[in-house]
Amino acid sequence: MSATLPGVQPQTARRLLASLLYLVGGMMSLAFLAVVMPTSGMVAVPDWLAVGPLHRSPLTEYLTRSLSAMYGVFGVLHLYLAREVIRYLDVIVVLGWLTVLAGVIQTVIDFAAGMPAFWSWSEGPPTVLAGLAIIWLARRAR
Repeated sequence: MSATLPGVQPQTARRLLASLLYLVGGMMSLAFLAVVMPTSGMVAVPDWLAVGPLHRSPLTEYLTRSLSAMYGVFGVLHLYLAREVIRYLDVIVVLGWLTVLAGVIQTVIDFAAGMPAFWSWSEGPPTVLAGLAIIWLARRAR
């Protein structure tokens, strides 16, 4: 099986892969804002999104800020890998598969937790698609 498809040359795949990693990494890195956001802001966001109240407690504060920090850290990893996609192709493929897995897990959790449909459909499934796109582009970038 050929590593390239008509119209998708390795150089094009590399540029698209780097762009996707920069886009996803940039979006994920924005989660660092929630790490330092005032608690009043953290409480206002779910009210604005109509997903239910965010109950204030030390555990809630810890979990929301820790999760935001983890998203931010993985965002920076995406940005780093985007700088040299050829060098890190094997790691990028693993990251792609982990992204697919995370998207599936997010989808199951969202629906099991009773999150609104707009939330459930806009979080996990696009994450799965992003992971599949990363894998597809990485394989064509070789």
